[in-house]
Formats: sequence, structure tokens, C-alpha cells
Amino acid sequence: MLPNDPHNEETYSLVILGASGVVARQKLFPALWTLFRDNRLPQNLRIFTFCRTPLQTKIFRLQVLPYMSLDRTKDPDKYNRFWKIVECVQGDYDKTDHFGSLGNPILEYEEHHPQSQANRIFYLALPPVVFDAVVLNISRKCGSPTGWTRIVVEKPFARDDLTYKAFQNTLCNCFKESQIFLMDHLLSKRVLQNFMALRYANHLWAATLNNQHVAAVMVSVKCENPVRASRSEYFNQFGIIRDLMTNHMMQMLALLVMDQPYGNTTEDLRSERLATLRQVLTLNMNDIIIGQYRNNRREEDPAKCGYAEHNYIPKDSFQPTFALVVLSINNRRWSGVPFILRAGKALNDSKSEVRIQYKPVENCDMYADSDEARNELVLRWHPTEEVFMRVRLKRPGEDLSLREAELNLRVDDRGPGARGLDRYCSSIMDVFNGDQTYFMRTDEQCEIWRIFSPILTTIEVDRPRPLFYDFGSRGPPQAYQLASRAGFAFFASDEWHESEETLEYTLKKSRIPIGPHTALKPVRVKPQPEV
Repeated sequence: MLPNDPHNEETYSLVILGASGVVARQKLFPALWTLFRDNRLPQNLRIFTFCRTPLQTKIFRLQVLPYMSLDRTKDPDKYNRFWKIVECVQGDYDKTDHFGSLGNPILEYEEHHPQSQANRIFYLALPPVVFDAVVLNISRKCGSPTGWTRIVVEKPFARDDLTYKAFQNTLCNCFKESQIFLMDHLLSKRVLQNFMALRYANHLWAATLNNQHVAAVMVSVKCENPVRASRSEYFNQFGIIRDLMTNHMMQMLALLVMDQPYGNTTEDLRSERLATLRQVLTLNMNDIIIGQYRNNRREEDPAKCGYAEHNYIPKDSFQPTFALVVLSINNRRWSGVPFILRAGKALNDSKSEVRIQYKPVENCDMYADSDEARNELVLRWHPTEEVFMRVRLKRPGEDLSLREAELNLRVDDRGPGARGLDRYCSSIMDVFNGDQTYFMRTDEQCEIWRIFSPILTTIEVDRPRPLFYDFGSRGPPQAYQLASRAGFAFFASDEWHESEETLEYTLKKSRIPIGPHTALKPVRVKPQPEV
């Protein structure tokens, strides 16, 4: 924790509801431990767990141990001190008196630290089915009498627009908008902040990020792993669209394409983001391709099988594990530009990025195929955090031939102390600090459900069979055909930036067709060590 401040007049209680679940064990507690180890958590903090499963601290710490980053030579004493601020409480989410029992140890802790302000955070790592009851019970029994109360909600926030509006009404009737934090722990603040600096503070990008210069935009969240058993029940109920597109990916898109806010306040940014979402047209089934991975008959690992072949997935499941949608924005800046969201499991690699693809240069006679070349501005937040631009320069030598080159800005290792917090830790600290800049407002989320609910309802009611794609491929070929028809150009050199030996691709080579039919992950050539 932070060094003791004799003038500190605040206590903090962090209540994790659903502490026995996957999110709390694998994400939240490791992040809290990292913040505690690095002395970033505020003083006078107490962490309470609340769930239906009876928990004991000494047992629970063993359950989360595999997910903690521990240095056995440095951390044991501090790790023990961390668990001394954790207290487990058992109760049912739909019983008001159990929340009264939760409020008692919180109040007892606050009375032992009689500072003038006692602040409380309630973190809902819970399924949406219990949201309404939990929110009502927290507001009735557990609000702070002397400080602020904040509520953090983990995705998914609902199933469609109807279920979300009911939850939104309950949430907003119990808490003010300034108290509500809709969590997106995949969002990279570093990448987005660097993009905003590029766009709003540099004429080169300020003048070209519009439909006069941009051909297409693709937001991708690819994962090479199959659906894990620990997430199977959740995933088979909600699917890839609700898991990624209706929260994280749409927030990324809105932040990328919104006009510059009128002011520098959080509410100015959120209002501009909302205005952008309102201009996104509602999707229909012609705008989407869904897929499901199948056994490619080449893997020796039994876990790398088809989705419905997992022993923890129903054999008749039609749940998509891949989706590609094409969005349109009806405003002066972006009209006519396709915005493509692509997400999937068991693909050829793991990568999360945005590609802003520029239109080719017209009437350029420097190179035979130059009218096919496209620059790209790429924002990547996994596996590394970086911003780079794909450009074309002259090859060394006398002949006038072109090669691909990069303008690269790594945003995770620029000098000592520049690395900062990871995404999840950063989001938690934003909650403590009351910074809602990168949290969706409830009316923003309502617009997202307006965009996606028609196709989600059709998929749920009509149960169309997803297109199959091989485990380890890029997804269904039809998805890439849809994106190409919309205006996005695929190049084999989409992997160019990851080649550590050379960046010298000719345009002819870069147009080698890519897609599921080229099957497995490309072979990456490692550079030879210097002699």
C-alpha cells in the first residue's frame, strides 16, 4: 500500500461479489495483489468477498495461488500481509438480510478506523441473472453513510436491448451515473491515449482520418485457444458476440471514430462517444458471418478438437465461436467507410488490434501495382502494446522498386518507469480514483444493444448453423469474402510487422491470398544471434 499518511482521512472497503467465480479468482485477485505489492492501493483498505459458496480465507488463498505472480525470494511476507486485509462473507444474492450481514463487518471495520470519510466499492463479478437483486440489496443495506459508494459491473451487461433496459432502470434508480462503472478490462489506455495524441495533436492524422482518405477499418480480437472448460457454461450461454463485440470492441470503435470532444472533461468525451454510437446503423443478418471451430484432424492435443466435441459443451450446440460483422456510420466524416469487427476462438494466432486502412494512391506510376498498395495505421494492444504504420519506401539499390517499412512507436517500454500498469490494474485504480473516462455510460451501452439486438434475436430464435472452420485457421472463408466485398484488402503481409528478420516484402508477394484455406499459423523466422 501507499506509505502511511498521518493526514489521511479516508477508509476504503472493496466488496467482491461472486468471489468464487472465474473472474475473481483468475483476474481480480491477481490484479489486487499486483497493486498491493507495488504499493498502489490506498491506505486503510479492507477487501471483503461475498458469494453463496462458504469461503475461508486460508482455503481461498490456495485456490487463487496458481494465478498470482509471486517471487518466492521477495514476496512471501508481503503476500501474507495482503491476505490479512481480506475477509470472507457468505450469503445469498437475493436475500436482503444477508446484505445486512455483509454491512456489519464493513461498518465494524470503519468504526475501528474513525476517519471522516468511509468509501465503499462493490464489484459485481456475477452473471446478469442476479444483477437486479444485488443492485437493489446493495442500495438498501450497504451504501456508505459518510463517503462515496461506487458499483462496478462486469460484462456481459445483459442479453439484448430488452433485458438491458430493465437492468439499466434498476441500476439508475439505485445509483447515480457518477457511481456506475461498466468494466472493460481488455481496454488498453496506453494505446488509446497514444492514438488520441496522434489524431488530435498531429496534422498528418487529423486531416486524413475521414472518408476521403480511409478505405476501411477492422477491429480484431483473435484467440488461438479453444473455449476453456472453466468458461464453457458462460460462453455457451452468451457466445462470442456478447462476450466481446457488445462491450469492448464497440467501445474501441467509438473512441477511434468519435469527433474531438468540445472540452477535456470525462463527460465531454463520453457524450461525444454516445453521439457516435447513435450514428451507427442497426445490423441485419446480411452484415454478419458466424462460424464455429471444428477438428482439423491434424492436432495431437485432445483439447484442440471441435467446439461441440468438447466434453463440457452440448453436442448439438450452435453457439458461434467466430463472428465478423460490417458496420456503417451515418455521418459526414465516416459515411461510406466499412467498420469491420472480427472476433474468434481457436484461430491461427492470438492478436488484438485495430487496422485503419487507407485508400491506395491514385495515378502513381512509380510501381506497376502501386494502385493496389495501401497504408495502414495499426493500434495493437495484445500481445504487445504498440502503434505503428505500414508504409512503402524504395528498396536499396539503383532500381526503383518498393518495399514495406514501418513507422513504429512502442508504447510499453519507452524509458525507465514507462511501462506502468497493465489493463486490469489500471481499470481498478480508475475506480478508486473515480475516473470514468474509459468506462461506458449506461446510455452508451443502450445504443450498443440497439445495434446488435436484431441479429442476436434472429440467431437465438432461428438457430442458423454456424459455418465450420478448422481449428487453427483464420476462420470461415465467407467472412473474409464479406469483408473484401465491403472494401477491406487482405494481404499476406498482415504478419509483416512480426517478422524479426526482414520487412522486405514486394507487393506481388504481399498479395498472396490469405484466409482459412491457407490453414495454419505462418512460420516465423527467428533472427540469428549476433556474432
